[in-house]
This record gives sequence, structure tokens and C-alpha cells, in this order.
Amino acid sequence: MTKKLFAIPLLAAAIHNMPLLANADEYNHRYKEGDHVDLWVNKIGPYANPQEAYEYYVLPYCAPDTRHHPDNEGGSWNALKAHSIGERLGGHALRHSGHDLIYPGATPSQSGVLETCTTAPLTVDQVRLFATAAEDQWFYQMYVDDLPVWGMVGEMLPDLDAAKGEHFGNDLSHLEEAVAKHSENGGEFKAYVYTKRTLHVSYNADRIIKVDLTSEPSSLTEVKTGATLKFELDVQWAKTTTPFHSRFDRYLDHAFFKHQIHWFSIFNSFMMVLFLMGLVALILLRTLRKDYARYNLTNTATIGV
Repeated sequence: MTKKLFAIPLLAAAIHNMPLLANADEYNHRYKEGDHVDLWVNKIGPYANPQEAYEYYVLPYCAPDTRHHPDNEGGSWNALKAHSIGERLGGHALRHSGHDLIYPGATPSQSGVLETCTTAPLTVDQVRLFATAAEDQWFYQMYVDDLPVWGMVGEMLPDLDAAKGEHFGNDLSHLEEAVAKHSENGGEFKAYVYTKRTLHVSYNADRIIKVDLTSEPSSLTEVKTGATLKFELDVQWAKTTTPFHSRFDRYLDHAFFKHQIHWFSIFNSFMMVLFLMGLVALILLRTLRKDYARYNLTNTATIGV
């Protein structure tokens, strides 16, 4: 009788949770038309030193004007995600971006959705934060359906025309040439922030397959005290025939990641190994010397007897 009474609450709980299990979300990686897809922001930090990482909203980014806005009831902007064990071990700090992505149907009618937000007038400290991020080449990481994308916060450029001129267009390589030429001439650099980003999401039936993020060089805006920044996110959906099981193959390509060799870390580890080996050798020598001296005293006493 006790077992039957115990089974009733379990059965009721299972029946109650069945609709939840059937829902499409980022945990079963299946979506249907009209479902909301979460865009999470993760760590941010210098490109040359990935170990130095901060939370995304350490920079004064604004909340998009969507249903997730903090002024709206139930808004989830900047809400911390319930991390899995793997995410905790990886040191992730996923927070909701506030953007409202809607999964398209057979035809990507939701393609080209533009979401915007405008910051309050920047303070001196906020300008200093953006300037540091641009000077140290900070990059950020976002996640859509467990697929990561990366983007740069800003650039150090000679002037606004160098970023928006027709000669440079939207090709970052030309921007690098402009920066190199200006640096040779000893010119002054200013901090600019990317204010428009385009999120390209490719999907196959009810699954998200590929995510790319591009920052528009023409949107580079100089950060000044008292100025406001208008950030834009253009969400582009496109159909693809790539199967779901191979969506992580592109991340395994060596050309995808440009890992830098941290020579200082290697040298530091090598010197630490040498120090530990020398310490162990010194302890062994002292121990062996004492044992050898004790052995000689024993032999001398035996011969004397």
C-alpha cells in the first residue's frame, strides 16, 4: 500500500512535466516556428590573453528594446543562466543578451529583424572602459543553441573617416593598412566601438546548424564623454542542408582558431620544472650523503673491533 501511495505523486509529476519535455528549446536543440531562441553573452577580455576574462556587462552595453528589457515585467536581460557542470568547469558566465530571436518556419520570414538600443550619455569611467577594450583588442563570446560566436569590441583608429571612407569600405584588411600607415607617421589614435553587428543563423528543418557574427566597420563610432551609442543587431536567418550531427565540424578546423604561442608561459613552466628537479636532486644528495657517512662510520667501527 505504501509503495502505491509513493508511486502516485511520481506519476502525477511525470504527467505534469510531459508538456515541458515536449517543448522545443536549446536543451533538446529542436525548435518550431515562432519559438523564442535565446542569445547568451559570455566572457569578454583581451584577445592576446584569453586567461584574462571578465563578464560581458563589465562594459556599459545597453539592454535591447525587446520584451526582455528590464523595464518590462518578466524581462530576462542580464539574467544568469542555469549552468551545466561542463559550463561551470569551463568558467562560463552566460547571461541573457536581451535579444528576442524568433525561429522561422518553412520560409525565413523573420530574416532581417533589427533590434536596437541606445545607451545613456557615457561617463568618464565608461569611456575609459571602452577605450581600454579597444586599445587592448578585447573580444567577446556569444552562444546561440550552444554554438559559440566571437566578435571584437572596437578598434583604435586615426579618425572616423578612416573607418567610414569609401576607400576602406567594409574590408578590415584596409583598416589595418590605415592603422599601420598612421602608426608609422606617429599619429594619434582614438577609440572606436562597433555599434552594428549582424548575426547569421543557418537552420535545417527544426534545428540550428550554423551561427556567424560580423561587425560592420562602417558602424565604428568614437567614444566620447557625454555621447550616446546606438547599438544594432541584425538577425539574418537562412536555410541550409547541412545535417545536425556535423554542425561542430567547422570548430575542429585548425584554420578557424588562430592560437598564439604564449612563450612566457612556456618559459615559466620550463623554469619551474628545472627548479623542482634541482630541489628533488638536492634532497636526494643530502639524504644519500648522510646514509653514506653513516655507512662509513659503521664500517670503521666494525674494522676497529
